Amino acid sequence: MTDEHPADFEEIARRFSHLWQALNHGSPENRQMLVDRVRDALDRGEGGLHEANCEIVANSFMLEALIHDGAATQVYRARHRDLGTLHVIKVPRPDHADDPVLRKRMLREAEIGMALRHPHIAATQTVLRLADGRPALVMEWIGSRLAELLQARPLSLGEITSAMTSVLSGLEAIHAGGFVHCDLSPLNLLADGDISRLKIADFGIALERGCRHGQFDLAFAGQPDFASPEQMAGQPLDERSDLYAAGCLLSLLLNHCDEESDGFEALKALANHLSQQSPQARPENARAALHLLGGSAKRSAVDA
Repeated sequence: MTDEHPADFEEIARRFSHLWQALNHGSPENRQMLVDRVRDALDRGEGGLHEANCEIVANSFMLEALIHDGAATQVYRARHRDLGTLHVIKVPRPDHADDPVLRKRMLREAEIGMALRHPHIAATQTVLRLADGRPALVMEWIGSRLAELLQARPLSLGEITSAMTSVLSGLEAIHAGGFVHCDLSPLNLLADGDISRLKIADFGIALERGCRHGQFDLAFAGQPDFASPEQMAGQPLDERSDLYAAGCLLSLLLNHCDEESDGFEALKALANHLSQQSPQARPENARAALHLLGGSAKRSAVDA
């Protein structure tokens, strides 16, 4: 049994008939307005059925899935309602809506991300303001993290060299902009299934060259397994700190390699060079590291 009276259904049918006539015979402007209103009503009704999975942000993005629920921020996969494109949206948790330090950090993250444009850097696209005042960072959607791809199968030396070329090229662009990423790890390297075309993501703890995290009320920030000794110590950082992380990353990739050759040993030596404890013992910058990687790649090609 339902509570609706037959007369209610007749009224709904009558209104639908009028709407259908307007959609089919109205002016293009009115027709588009009606389509938008119907879509809004349907979307918001769907959102009520599926709770947060269909929450609409800025009347443009539908939050399809929560992909990361952190202590202070949440990250969603979102779909643009008009374009159908996928995006990442990062927002402060509702219980951190009034946190001025977090808000400042997120806006700073957006400024850094939007200042950098490179094929191997995940794009920060815009910043929205939610109804409750929270900032929402809209970023490029890229399907997989390197951490997930590493579980799929062993890697060849060629794939590892291509992956490191992507990473070091992205770092070169970041450093040219005057920034240090400070959080290079498999969790922040993204790809659409092709490990040779990685993109660097997440500028949440990036710094201007020469700065310390303590200046932003962060006693320590980053992944301990990839953070340089100077970063762990809270010292001022330059591009060589990211090269340390790149060396740790190269070592990790080599642990997933099933080839043994002189090329493997050359890459292992490069990983050790990049991840020296002293910054002065590492290459000067990402361009120098790319040059060394090119020499290792040539050795791998000779072995093949």
